[in-house]
Amino acid sequence: MSNIFWAMSKDGKFSMGTEHNAIRFREFLKKNPNMRFKIDPLTPESNKQRAFFEGAVIPLITYYQEGFDYNSYEDCKTVRDWLKTELNGEFKVIAGHSVKVAKSTKGELNKGFLERVLDWMQDNGYQTELLLPEDYKKWRDEIFPWGGPENYIDYLLETKKLKPKQEHEIQP
Repeated sequence: MSNIFWAMSKDGKFSMGTEHNAIRFREFLKKNPNMRFKIDPLTPESNKQRAFFEGAVIPLITYYQEGFDYNSYEDCKTVRDWLKTELNGEFKVIAGHSVKVAKSTKGELNKGFLERVLDWMQDNGYQTELLLPEDYKKWRDEIFPWGGPENYIDYLLETKKLKPKQEHEIQP
């Protein structure tokens, strides 16, 4: 069994959640007297943070990809899955071969994943200066509900904040 124990604060007290977990933790303490612990609080990502990631960051990356449509759920999902693998993946050995496997981003946005994505975007020439949560919130709360553009990318294009992407000519 793992030596990771999940707990939470409940009414100002330390709770192991279930009696089974509490018993397992007490047994661990008995077997490991005088052990020091590190308590590392997990702050949950907010719904607003997830909405910004899914509604602004992913569509902007998708917008810049040749042959992808930022209005397409499937194309945005493909980009999200690629980012999960590249920027939040881990190597596993499968059938004797090392393979990079995507890890979930749930709860990871506020633990550095969003910053890694934004850094990657900046390193690759994306207009990251447009990814301001305050501007996204203004579009979502004040512009979209009153018949404004259907998505954040269309809003950025309409306001001429986002440069139109250059169509690449295929060389013969």
